[in-house]
Amino acid sequence: MSCNYLKTYDKKDCNGCGMCALICPKGAITMTKDSEGFLYPVIDKDKCVHCNLCEKRCPNNPSEPNTNQKTYISYCEDSKVKENSASGGMFYPIAKYVVEKNGIVFGVCYDDNLIAHHEYVTTLECLKKFQGSKYVRSDLKDSYRKVEEFLKKGKYVMFTGTPCQCQGLRAFLKKEYDKLITCEIICHANPSPKVLELYKKNLEKLRGKKIKRIWFRSKLNGWKNSTPIIKFEDGTSFEDSSYYRAFVSELINRPSCSDCRFCGPKRYSDFSIGDLWGIDKIDSTIEDNDTGISLLNVNTEKGFKILDKIKAELYLKEVDTNLAFSYNHHQNVPIHKNRDKFFKEISNGTINETNIISKMNQYTKSSLTKRVMRKCKNIIKKIIKKTEVISCQNTKQKKE
Repeated sequence: MSCNYLKTYDKKDCNGCGMCALICPKGAITMTKDSEGFLYPVIDKDKCVHCNLCEKRCPNNPSEPNTNQKTYISYCEDSKVKENSASGGMFYPIAKYVVEKNGIVFGVCYDDNLIAHHEYVTTLECLKKFQGSKYVRSDLKDSYRKVEEFLKKGKYVMFTGTPCQCQGLRAFLKKEYDKLITCEIICHANPSPKVLELYKKNLEKLRGKKIKRIWFRSKLNGWKNSTPIIKFEDGTSFEDSSYYRAFVSELINRPSCSDCRFCGPKRYSDFSIGDLWGIDKIDSTIEDNDTGISLLNVNTEKGFKILDKIKAELYLKEVDTNLAFSYNHHQNVPIHKNRDKFFKEISNGTINETNIISKMNQYTKSSLTKRVMRKCKNIIKKIIKKTEVISCQNTKQKKE
């Protein structure tokens, strides 16, 4: 059974990497936004010569993943690098290795209008723009072509993106390059750029000022506190979790993310990096000071060689792969029951830049039972923590 979008036209079969448009010999394919804000290939039948290259090289039909992999509990020992990162800061030392070889690093950053896109840098200072989570589908633009150009010039190139974007690059290149390093983010899903744009405009209308920056994973309140922080041009800040909650609830994500072929523990890129949730259950001996711990998968011989070069900068402890992924994103999640309704209301204008925040809150609101249970759970946690503090104080007093 085919799972190629250009045969099925089922949106769960397209990751939107745009590789098919790049390799079309006649330029017959254009990546076009649908009503939800996601890119899909559209074929100009007058230009198409039916070579089927787009179907044959579609990266959404991956071969067997790498099997020689190891998983680590990890973080960067440099506290400043860690502070600027979403979790343990594992992106930076790998990227630093490439830059110090006069290489090129591709990653995701925001432009002046806070639109996420892929870009490349060549200096350590510029790596900072790639740190931190963006939580939206990035615009790849012509990154794949630029990667190929640099590789053909003999440059080291590191490409960072979602697993499907990394797979799209490998399918585009069609051959292995010794100097190409792929680093995939263990992502939850890809939210709609259109939803993010409406969300930003809604926030600006509500607050009466323009947004300067968004930290979806600021550590101001600790690594485990995922409440995003929005900074405005007048210097004030505001915390709001409506967009983040819609993202983790599967309300605003790309259809293919509910049928992802790259989300299991077995991985394709040289490196896979992400948050390591559940560290207290995975390894209780690791000190968790709420500054961030990463899950690092090394999947290829090339990856192991690079790790050996940078390991002095890292904390590393090997852990069972299946155990680590059991507490982290490792399988497809069901689509939110209101997803189709939500995007239909965006399409017909019922949801717009004046009300999208209230609508996201409405559709993702927990039941009364769940809210009460969550509140009770938080109260119990606080009581336990307070009891532990009192116990430590009493023990200390007795020793004295």
